[in-house]
Amino acid sequence: MNQENGAVTKGSAGSDKPIEHRVPTPGTVRQLYGTAFACAKPGCRADLYTVNTDTGQHVLNSHVAHIHARSEGGPRWNPAMSEADNRDVGNLLLLCFPHAWEIDQVPDEYPAEMLRAWKRDQLADFERAQRNWQISDEEAREAVAPFDLGAVVERISAVVPFNPRMRSRIETWQLAIRRGHAMRVSRLTPLVPAERRPAVLAWMAAREDPLVEVPAGQVRVLVGRLGAGKSEQALRWWGQAVQVAANSPDTEIPLLLPARHITAGLESAIASELGGDPSGRCQVVIDDLDSVPLRDAARLLAEARQLVHTWPAVSVLATARPGILVPEEEKILVEPWPAQRGAELAKLALGDDIPWQLWNTEIAGLLTSPLTALGLAMRVHAGRDLKVSRAQLLADLATMVIDSQSHEVADGTWQDLARLAVRILGQSQPVTATSFGPLPLVRRLTTTGLVVGDGTELTFALPVFEQYFGSEALRMGLADVETIAAASSFPRWRYALAFAVSTAIDQDQERLVGGLARVNPAAAFWVLDEIADGSADRTHDGPSDEAIAALIGSRDPTGELTDEPDLAIRAGQWLRGAEQALLTGLGPLAESLARHRDGRLVQWGTWLQNGHMTLARSRDQLPPPDVIKLSKIWPSLGRWHRIEGIRFPTSDFGRWLRAQKALQEQLQTVIRRRTLPVPRTSRLARERLYLLAEFVYNSGAARRRRTIDLAELRDTVAAWMDRVNRSVRSTWQGTGRSVDSDDIRWLAAQLAMEDGDTLLPIWPEGDQPETGRWIWQTYSRELTLTQATDIVREALIGYRQLAETSFPAFGDALGLYSMLPVRVEGLVRRPVNDENASMIEMIVSLNPDRDAQRSDVPSVDLRLVPDDGDAFWTFSQQRRTAARTTFGQSPLQNLDLPLGHTCPATSLAYRWLVQDLAGVGWIKDHHGLLD
Repeated sequence: MNQENGAVTKGSAGSDKPIEHRVPTPGTVRQLYGTAFACAKPGCRADLYTVNTDTGQHVLNSHVAHIHARSEGGPRWNPAMSEADNRDVGNLLLLCFPHAWEIDQVPDEYPAEMLRAWKRDQLADFERAQRNWQISDEEAREAVAPFDLGAVVERISAVVPFNPRMRSRIETWQLAIRRGHAMRVSRLTPLVPAERRPAVLAWMAAREDPLVEVPAGQVRVLVGRLGAGKSEQALRWWGQAVQVAANSPDTEIPLLLPARHITAGLESAIASELGGDPSGRCQVVIDDLDSVPLRDAARLLAEARQLVHTWPAVSVLATARPGILVPEEEKILVEPWPAQRGAELAKLALGDDIPWQLWNTEIAGLLTSPLTALGLAMRVHAGRDLKVSRAQLLADLATMVIDSQSHEVADGTWQDLARLAVRILGQSQPVTATSFGPLPLVRRLTTTGLVVGDGTELTFALPVFEQYFGSEALRMGLADVETIAAASSFPRWRYALAFAVSTAIDQDQERLVGGLARVNPAAAFWVLDEIADGSADRTHDGPSDEAIAALIGSRDPTGELTDEPDLAIRAGQWLRGAEQALLTGLGPLAESLARHRDGRLVQWGTWLQNGHMTLARSRDQLPPPDVIKLSKIWPSLGRWHRIEGIRFPTSDFGRWLRAQKALQEQLQTVIRRRTLPVPRTSRLARERLYLLAEFVYNSGAARRRRTIDLAELRDTVAAWMDRVNRSVRSTWQGTGRSVDSDDIRWLAAQLAMEDGDTLLPIWPEGDQPETGRWIWQTYSRELTLTQATDIVREALIGYRQLAETSFPAFGDALGLYSMLPVRVEGLVRRPVNDENASMIEMIVSLNPDRDAQRSDVPSVDLRLVPDDGDAFWTFSQQRRTAARTTFGQSPLQNLDLPLGHTCPATSLAYRWLVQDLAGVGWIKDHHGLLD
């Protein structure tokens, strides 16, 4: 053994054998234990020796760890350190066995500077508490001997009894440590050069900003935009729980579950990972809810809520982008980073500050998230311009990763990456390496750093790559808008489509949004909400004629509008094209939202001056031409059905946002009035018929008449129709409601098909004397149950008719419709002599009925329960595993029973429909439309 410059080497001076220093002396080890009592890792209070309080027997629970490795090539090896310094107390640290193992397994996360800080804190703790261990030379030699973590746990368990499941915990714990490290490394690999990665990992591990808090028995959701650092925050919360579990046998090893992997239900996934139900404190992360369709994301959150009620020691933290429905009390918004923090991260990844001459006004905004900060560092490293939008920065990440490869990327790799995106986005199950292609192809993809393979599944290293190559697949023709924007496919493809639209050139953007609008307006609305910024159109000053002409010229996907010489007509055609595309996609609903005649959109008239437009819709004139120029800025209403004044929209997606707003306003009006078309024989149509008939029949009457004489009603309606035909629009006011010309036209058409002499109420009155304060008190228990059963059944049928008649293109994107057929079971709680209860409450469970068809009459089984006791709670707990939601629609619902109302089935059917439409972004501020 030779000594050169204070270092000890094995073999001769020319030997290739690695350097290995001697172990610390027993005296040095005794000195260490004389100045410490517990593990040095912050947050871990594990004693250095474990003691059986009954027998007094103690066993070693710690190890002498090296800050700089004892052997060449080991963790944090310092070739300049002498053997004396390597064996000295300054290079030694006392840690519990799990953490001594961990710092050497993932040394990138535990740099020497961090470990020295731990040592200083450990010494400070000793100075305050004056607690230590006095050990023998034999025990000192044991503390520096190599150890096997599993064997150590077995030895401790023989002395200190603990949870029986702990015997296999150590392997689970070790796997958790590796999994967390692997997740961080896989995310950084494509973005940070290998030589800079340890510094970035250490910086991430040393961050001291507060961890999120999720109390036991609670669910929280980290919500932030792509690249905001949601997964990293969740990983830190999970990592803290891993450290606690290392020395707490009553705490489960925490679980890190990608949302896409939870295919058989959250409860089953947790039981599979743990080997049974949680037996103690258990922290669960559900990462990347955006990787699954919205209805599956909502289902997972619903199952998480049920889970924490069942096992109150469990807490769940999920990550999601904005758009998934999350109650405010569960939402944790991921705030933008201070630009200084992003600059620190970029400097670590780059190895130097971003050159000052490259700074511009956009950079500060791009430094507010970890992904874009690393993207900026990549652009500097690649010598690219930093004057770039966030969308373009993200779009360029994949190409920069490929360009940074030291080896040549094989031909066809780009297309194979796009094919992988199509496979991942096109199926709910994970994509296995063997199912995707031969081993050489898979290796070629993983070598790029863009794809990660864990032996069973292929995924993209970052969600942004999945979105990018999904959009590339669309550009290459490997996927088409008609297929991926369809109701069944869009939920998985939504972010890739938004990425494709946001990064396309102007004319392609219009072409893509137009295709979405014609195939699935709900998809178009979602993409617009995700990427469009209409703030430029909210100013009062109008754009110049030159700006309007330039916008249309640059974005017109056909080039046909430029042939129109009159700018007012050209501008009207531009706006009409967006509305017409959306109306085409809406199908049968279109005529309820925009003025039509003979199934065609009526002619428009426009006036344009100083960037402000008058837009008039004809009463009954059809094209051609589609748009004419008005003779004056504000024409009379004679030939025009509706006239509005607008500022011409000049933002990139301004015409689509204007069309969306106009159609949403009309839809909300139609929903508020409950006038969507349904079959004439529908219970909803019968309820509306009786509601309008009673209004007309009792207009001016001194006393309400429930049985309606049809002959008398027809005479009154005929008189009212005369007024309708002689006016632009007529309205009639009554107690609590009004009707208009459209209502009277509909009523007249319905009466023409009515048989018989009288029209009877759809729902019977109460069968008990009016002795109480509320209407429900006039209904017997038997009639209450009959009414409740019939109302729920007819509401389900009516909901299905509304969905199929007005929203056929939406299909399974409508939450409740995607669950049909269902059978209903539930409870009706009737108050007993309660003068403060204005309504009867119900709880219903909508269960899949696999033996039925969607068009079948649903089975409804309700029963009455007393209003005291816990019947409702028990009912919901028994059905916790069946609790699934679709776009915010839960199958376990609490409802009011509207006894005595004229249209109870209509109210409930529309309530379900409104919740579904809000879930897909079709309507805004929907709470006022529920009743």
